[in-house]
Amino acid sequence: MAFIFIPCILCLLSFVNFSFPQNFAPSARYKLDFFTSENQFYLCDSAFAAETGDTSFWSYRAYNDRLAIADDIVGISTESFGHIKAELDVLDAPSREKDFKIYDHVVEGGLKLSSGIMMILNHPDFKIELKAIVTPGRYRIRIYSYDLKNINTQEDEGPDHYKIEIWTSTDMKRKVLKQFESE
Repeated sequence: MAFIFIPCILCLLSFVNFSFPQNFAPSARYKLDFFTSENQFYLCDSAFAAETGDTSFWSYRAYNDRLAIADDIVGISTESFGHIKAELDVLDAPSREKDFKIYDHVVEGGLKLSSGIMMILNHPDFKIELKAIVTPGRYRIRIYSYDLKNINTQEDEGPDHYKIEIWTSTDMKRKVLKQFESE
């Protein structure tokens, strides 16, 4: 009897794809190269309602952690005054990166994207630098900042660079994983 079931099981298994991703590539990757002002830019829901000018948004803690958080918008603090070079990865699962040696600062926070349209906005005129469709819901965002040392924060151009990862999560709390200490 077993000789009948084994070929049937093997036949069924041949129709199933058991391959697993080897490199855990992002489902979407965006290169960002744009100008902003006052050492900040925003990642938000297209229908955000939070006030970025409110003192509770850019609080002392937000400046220190380099990430301001409201329900549907986050402010990302940069070292250069104006020119932003970054990449944004939309991940299907939480980030697996745990070695932060090459980065100067790493911070995480939560973001609600109810409309299903994620945007990157410059400051202060909120020009849309990126508009991308995502599944509506709550997301975790992680910002890796590097090449932050020896930058004149009043100059438009610097070597600083930002890697942003976003994935679905209900964890909305801000958490610094590696703190940048300016010299």
